[in-house]
Amino acid sequence: MGVQLVHDMTTKAVSDYAPEDAALLCAVGRLVCAWTMLEQSLETKIGLMRDAMGDIRTVGARTRPSMAKLMTELRTMVAMRDRRNASALTEISEIERDMQRIDRFRALIIQGFHQPAEGGFTCRDGRNNLQHIALHQLEAEIASLETIASRLLAV
Repeated sequence: MGVQLVHDMTTKAVSDYAPEDAALLCAVGRLVCAWTMLEQSLETKIGLMRDAMGDIRTVGARTRPSMAKLMTELRTMVAMRDRRNASALTEISEIERDMQRIDRFRALIIQGFHQPAEGGFTCRDGRNNLQHIALHQLEAEIASLETIASRLLAV
């Protein structure tokens, strides 16, 4: 039988959407994976920086640290490393601003998915407003995440 969505008083199985929306569904998965890879890269970078500074603790030994905690730790370590050069801290602030924007977009998709729509799907934001998400928007955010990851590793 499978899960079904009710739309305009008719039901349609979720699996019925897969063939025509395969690229869109794949892009949603790629967005989630790109975010996770960014988190893991940041954890690795912090671990390498700690090692280079002589600190052997692992990042988040008991629980996985949040992105905010990782960014705070990175900012602190870069500030200690580059005491006279604030350009790296400025770059981190810009990266963090971009990450927050993408995180809001990611949360909208993950938490606010409403239904498939022509050329994409609709989501409901925190104020219950409908927003249309198209494939090109997902692709742009995935590209932004990849750019952010390379900028972050260069700091």
